[in-house]
Order: sequence, then structure tokens, then C-alpha cells
Amino acid sequence: MNILTQTPRLIIRRFKVEEEEMYLALYDDKRVMQYLPFRTREEHIQIFREHLPEGEPGSITGRWGLFNKADNDFIGMSLLRPFDNDSGEIELGYALRYDYWGKGIASEMAIALLGHMLTVQPDARFGAVTDLENIPSQRVLEKAGMQRRENYWRAGMELAYFRFVGISPIEE
Repeated sequence: MNILTQTPRLIIRRFKVEEEEMYLALYDDKRVMQYLPFRTREEHIQIFREHLPEGEPGSITGRWGLFNKADNDFIGMSLLRPFDNDSGEIELGYALRYDYWGKGIASEMAIALLGHMLTVQPDARFGAVTDLENIPSQRVLEKAGMQRRENYWRAGMELAYFRFVGISPIEE
């Protein structure tokens, strides 16, 4: 199954080839897409297929599925990729199905993913950006040990920028 890490509620693992349509359906929901950059269906297909193979040994970048441990229901996706600001940071990103919003899943995922990756690469530096109006996502990043910094511009959009300062305990 290629599990990366897990929590009491979540399994974070590589996607399987047969999960492509499930992955694509995530981006069909306008509520999920309201804070994400627009991509065509073809671009989402390309991204999904590019990230199916396992990365280089010791790599902490990739794209993983989030699944409910209780029933294996698809929750969403998470990613770590090189940040585009030449800082050497690794950027955390995620998208969850709308019916999983507001349940602490994103915070749980972010803490588990960053914590796991720090065991692989202890000197890794992490960052994240979110839409200025996406306050719930900003709270997720804070709970995951990130601190708000000066805003960041990407593709003509001003975004809230966060830098990892240390893992925080999960708040219920």
C-alpha cells in the first residue's frame, strides 16, 4: 500500500493508478477550488501521473493521498515540493474534500507529514502559502508549527506566507 505515515485517524500514502478519477473528482468541487490555482483537467491528470512513481530514496518531496483509517474513504491530498522562492524551503500544500473540512484533519495531516519528514531529513526547512482570505488554512499552518511572515507574491497574487518553526501538539 506504500504508506508514508499515519495518525489515529489518517493514512497518508502514495496514490494507486486506479485512484486517478477519485483524485480528479476532488478538483471538481468549486468549494475546494476557491482557494487553489486553476488548473485544467489535463493538468491535474499530468500532475497525478507524474507523482505515481516513488521519488528518489531519502527525498521528502511528493504528493500523497489522505485516507480515513476507519473506512479507507478518500479525504484529499497533500504535497511537499520545492518552494519557488529560491529559499531552499520545501512547500507544504493540501486539498481536502469539503465534507472533511472543519474536523481537524488538515492540522493532523500537516503535523504528521512534517514530523515524519523531519525524521527523514532533520535539517529540512518548510514553508507554505495560502490565500489571504483563507483564515481556516492559516490556522492549520499555525497549529502545524508555522509562523506568519511577510506576504508572498506568486503569479500576480498576494498570499499569506508561513515558515515552519517547530511541531505543535494537536489541539482538539
